[in-house]
Amino acid sequence: MTAKKIIKRKGAVAKIIKRKGAVAKVEKELIAAIKPIQPKKINPNELVPVGITTFHLECSGRVEGAFQMGTMVNLIGDSHAGKTLLALTVFAECAKLERFDHYSFKYRDIERANEFDIPYLFGQAVADRIESDEKDNLRTMEQFNDEMANVFAAKQPCIYVLDSFDALTTEAALKLDAENRKKRAKGQQTDGSYGDGKPKLFSEAMSKRGPELGNTKSLLIIISQVRTNIGFGSQFSPKLRSGGKALKFYAFHEVWLAQQKKEKERKRTVVSNVQAKITKNKLTGRHGEAYFPVLFDYGIDDVTSCINFLVDEGNWTGTKGAINTQGFVERKIVASTGKKKHKSRAEIIEEVETDGREGELIQLCMDAYNAIIESLRPKRKRKY
Repeated sequence: MTAKKIIKRKGAVAKIIKRKGAVAKVEKELIAAIKPIQPKKINPNELVPVGITTFHLECSGRVEGAFQMGTMVNLIGDSHAGKTLLALTVFAECAKLERFDHYSFKYRDIERANEFDIPYLFGQAVADRIESDEKDNLRTMEQFNDEMANVFAAKQPCIYVLDSFDALTTEAALKLDAENRKKRAKGQQTDGSYGDGKPKLFSEAMSKRGPELGNTKSLLIIISQVRTNIGFGSQFSPKLRSGGKALKFYAFHEVWLAQQKKEKERKRTVVSNVQAKITKNKLTGRHGEAYFPVLFDYGIDDVTSCINFLVDEGNWTGTKGAINTQGFVERKIVASTGKKKHKSRAEIIEEVETDGREGELIQLCMDAYNAIIESLRPKRKRKY
C-alpha cells in the first residue's frame, strides 16, 4: 500500500471517530435534558408511626411513619423478639399525634401473655385508650371476623392488634375437641383432624373486611409466632409462620423480627437488640433491614438506633467509646492534656436528649438514607 493511500485511510478513520464523538455528545445532551422521573410521593399524613426512625425509612422512605393507613401488617418472630412491644409502641406514638385523636385503640391479647406494664412504659393516658378483650370473648376466627365487621360498621377508624394469629382457633376445632373429650371419658376412639381450615377462613374474612379496612383508614396488625420448618426446603427457609399463604397475600407489610445480641450489666440483660427484616413492602417495593435496641424498663431506643445507623452507614466513624459525629456534637476537652476527644455513644445520647436535638438526629438519618437510595438507582437512560 502506498503512503498516499495510507494517509487517505487514516483521514477517513479520523472522520469516523470524530462523527462518533459528535453523536455521543448529542446523545449525552439528550439524556441530560430528559427530566428524571421521580418515584411516587408518599403522603406522610397517611403513615402510622412505630417510633423507630430507621424502621420508618426502610418501610416507607419517610421518617413520619412506617405503615400505610387502611392496610394489614404481619409481624412475625420468636418469643422475646419485640413483636408485642412494637405493636404497643404504635399506640403510644399515635397517641401523641392529633390526627389519631378520633381513632380507637383495640388490643386483643388472645394468648393472655402480655406482661408489659403499659401505664409505666407509655403513660396512663395511653393505657386508658387501649381497649382490651376483658371478657375473653374472642377465641375463634369466626368471632374475629364478626368483631372486625362490627368495628368497621361503626365507621370509626381504629388501630387493631391481634396477638396472636396462632392463638385463634375455629368453631370446627372447638366442636371436635368437645366431642373427643366426651369419647375419651367413655373410653371410645377419638377422631383426628386434618386441619381446622383457619387459613381458608382468614382468606374469606379478609376478602370482605379488607375493603372496609381501607375505607375507614384503619390499621390491622396481626402478630404471628415463628415455627421451625422441618419439611422439604427447610435448609433454605428454616423459619415459617402458620396461616398458609393468606397472611402473606393480604399483608401490605410483612416483617420478621429476631432477637440479636444482648447487652449485660452485672450479669443481667439490660439491652436486647432486635433485627427487623421487611420481606414484603407494597408501599415502596423495597426490602430492607432495620436494627433497634430495646431497653428494659424503657422500651424501644430510637436515639441509639439512629446513632448506630449513622455509624454503620459510614456517615459517622469511630467506636462505641469515641464516635466522630462530623461536628454534630462538639468534642470534649480532656482536662489533663487539653486535647479534644470524640464523645462516647452514651455522651452523645445524653447531649441529644438534654438539648432536645432528636429532630436534628432524625433529619440526619433521613438525609443519609435518601443519599443511599439515590446512589442505588440505576444510572441508565429510561426505557419508557
